[in-house]
Amino acid sequence: MIVVNQDDCIKCGACEGTCPSSAIQVGEKQIVFCDTCGGEPKCAEICPNGALTVDEVAVDDEGNTQVRISYNPALCDKCGGEPKCMDVCPPKTLELKDAKNMPIEGFCVMCKQCVEICPMDVIGIPGLIEPEVRDIEITGPIFIQDCVGCGTCVSECPAEAITLDKIGDSISIDETKCIKCAVCAQTCPWNAVFISENRYPSKRSKEIKSFTLNESTCLGCNTCVEACPGDFIESKGTTLSVKLPAVCAACSLCEQLCPVDAISLDVEYGEASPADALGISRDAEKCDFTGACAIACPTEAIRVVSKTGMKLPEQVESNDKPSFTMCARCGACAAACPNDALILDEFEVTIGDETVMRNRISANPSKCDECGDCISACPYDMLKFKEDGNLPVVGFCTLCGQCVDACPKDGLCMK
Repeated sequence: MIVVNQDDCIKCGACEGTCPSSAIQVGEKQIVFCDTCGGEPKCAEICPNGALTVDEVAVDDEGNTQVRISYNPALCDKCGGEPKCMDVCPPKTLELKDAKNMPIEGFCVMCKQCVEICPMDVIGIPGLIEPEVRDIEITGPIFIQDCVGCGTCVSECPAEAITLDKIGDSISIDETKCIKCAVCAQTCPWNAVFISENRYPSKRSKEIKSFTLNESTCLGCNTCVEACPGDFIESKGTTLSVKLPAVCAACSLCEQLCPVDAISLDVEYGEASPADALGISRDAEKCDFTGACAIACPTEAIRVVSKTGMKLPEQVESNDKPSFTMCARCGACAAACPNDALILDEFEVTIGDETVMRNRISANPSKCDECGDCISACPYDMLKFKEDGNLPVVGFCTLCGQCVDACPKDGLCMK
């Protein structure tokens, strides 16, 4: 069977693209794959016709073997349209297809193609090829390591805080502009950017719409071959050309560095999930700036200037226009805190009938030495010292939901 180091996977999709039996699927948060049920595949065990069977195949030159699943479509009657194998498959990789030659897909034939193509070597075979584990120690609210200089994140940054002086060099992030939304980390094809010490950000979905080579223009210089961080591009020396992969990390380095513009790559990205996208959400059309939410918040994570000119929760007069500001739970404060007095963690909330995990900031006042690092790190200027009460610093959201209950217009909700 194969194993995957889910944490260090870059979700490039190369494994899914190369698998001949669709036994591995790349999701935004994890890789779903057939692990042959630990060597005793339930699909083969329940198959009434012997269409799915188990045998062993040599996986190296020393004769070591691994269990694989073999399939004989001629013996498969699809169980009358409701295949029993699909019902018992633990990872739910098996699918019924409208194809005569392969009506059932999703089982591992132990071809090792996913192992061989993985650019990060995070797919392995237990006891033979162990998945690589990335050695990285993230420090600070903004951390960059092993940047390939593709610049994919530059145009995606909503705060225009990222610059790249030269393709192939490392990016730079202006901390005074960065709002810690983590869109760059979600977009980076090679997992080189980390925001607020979050090592495992959810990756944006992406689809390669087209990836083409103009062979009449290509010089066969192999610039793209040498530049590709994942070794996806193959040299075709006999024809002075190259072979582009069907699926890759889509970082576009090859396209940008090609001296004759022979490569064209078109990638479509799915929606990003900024730090404030999930958790407490505000409907701007319903908000009438009464400030009830700000008064109800026990940690002063919401600030409102009312229509009557009151700044809340301070309850002082203001000449500013009506406004609403709240902690985005980006985690910059927690990443900057040297004593772990503030921590970014996950909190269980119920939305409708579904229980989900959402980011929040939790505090341990006894660890706070009032250094002010968190206040300086907050990109939204929400944090401040508090002389009275049991919190030395306020302005962070614990996701308690009291603001939602307090809003008279139902303008706040858990999302």
